Amino acid sequence: MESSLRDVVSRLAGSDDAAWIIFEGQSVDWLVSNGLAVLTQREPMERWPTQIVAQFREALNNAQTAYRTRNIMIHGEWRTDCFMGEGCIGRSAPVPADGPVFHVHRSRYRKGLEERQLAIVDIEALAEHMRELEYELRAAMKKADDAWLGSIA
Repeated sequence: MESSLRDVVSRLAGSDDAAWIIFEGQSVDWLVSNGLAVLTQREPMERWPTQIVAQFREALNNAQTAYRTRNIMIHGEWRTDCFMGEGCIGRSAPVPADGPVFHVHRSRYRKGLEERQLAIVDIEALAEHMRELEYELRAAMKKADDAWLGSIA
């Protein structure tokens, strides 16, 4: 998903052959923030129909949320017991846990102390969700290309 996000934001910005250098290695937070900034600047120019801009915004925000969840899963501290007690966020996944439920909290406390319950099936669901988000980003870019190129002809 990250490489698709980088490609889409680069193209939204109107990159040329050398612009990839700026986008390469940037964080997901940076890419989303700057992708939203590009949309805000270009929206008054009506380069793309409103629904395409809205689709981009939703896809960018969803990508950021998914990536933050991914970071908690990857970098968080996993325990079998609850660390925060009442403050633990329960599982939101509709799929029942087919194994143990773990308690995962951020390893970087300066980003806020957060603990949530996760099961292995939640990791699989997030991976699938990120794959879908990648498709949404690419589909929005295709619609934007078609709308922009279509308006020139």
